[in-house]
Amino acid sequence: MAIKIQKIIGEHGLQAVQCINGGCPAAILTDNGDIIVQGYILTVEERASLGQPAGEDYVRMPRHTFEKIAAQL
Repeated sequence: MAIKIQKIIGEHGLQAVQCINGGCPAAILTDNGDIIVQGYILTVEERASLGQPAGEDYVRMPRHTFEKIAAQL
């Protein structure tokens, strides 16, 4: 099933499109109400130390960026 983006919220507010070639973490709101987090991929060592459950993963986002995005949700 394709994901339909309703809104993209970055550190500086609404974004018209997803970031493709830069470091701009964002919260992506989908048509079914889910939120997808765009962030930086962890290293293999970082992922191994966190021990994520099967079928899940992690991304990194600076705290100040998260706080700015969360305030806009």
